[in-house]
Amino acid sequence: MKIPRKTMILSLAAAAALLLAAGAVWYNMRLKDRGSVPCAQQPPSQLSPYCLVQSQSAAGHGDRAAMAALAEYFDKRQPAEAVRWTRAAANMGEPKAIGRVFAGCGDAGPFSAAEAQALLPKAPALDALNFRLGGSCADADMAAARAVAPADLLAAPDSAGLCKVALRYGLLRMSREGEKLDSEAAQKLLAECEHRPQVPPIVRKEAEIVRQMLAREIKPVHITVD
Repeated sequence: MKIPRKTMILSLAAAAALLLAAGAVWYNMRLKDRGSVPCAQQPPSQLSPYCLVQSQSAAGHGDRAAMAALAEYFDKRQPAEAVRWTRAAANMGEPKAIGRVFAGCGDAGPFSAAEAQALLPKAPALDALNFRLGGSCADADMAAARAVAPADLLAAPDSAGLCKVALRYGLLRMSREGEKLDSEAAQKLLAECEHRPQVPPIVRKEAEIVRQMLAREIKPVHITVD
């Protein structure tokens, strides 16, 4: 039986439409699974299912960047899993993970002070100094504070780290324990923080306030009576 030409054309068109629809469904499912951008460009907290599996595989093979990404991904989803990956990445020297340990150590956090202190040799220099100045879960190390060399810090490219140290050092200088620290050095560090455009405005404002407080500091007057 001969199929009319018109019927054949309609059948082929219908089949093509079905194929296109199936292809669109497959593409959308693949896009949902893999994400619209490569894994390396996806925010760690929003990894696609495919990229999550890839990160877990890489982390299992010792990739510290993948471990840090998993820590961020699980932060709001499974906190215990986030802590596990943070600890693993920090022990391998991953800077962001070390920062998370420093920020979350102490009695109220998931990491102990001893655990954080053990990471100091692996931490970026400014993060380690901020920790030693009392910027985390340990008391200020006054020996480390007295050894601060502003000239070395002023050239530091890490603006966020510099501002943390500058603010911590400035506040420490205003404390009773730090009254013998170099006020001029503290003001220089704070001024440098203020002038860095990549620093958030609120941090620059904090630096300005602390610097002005140091600048207005009343010096003791010694009177000798003959």
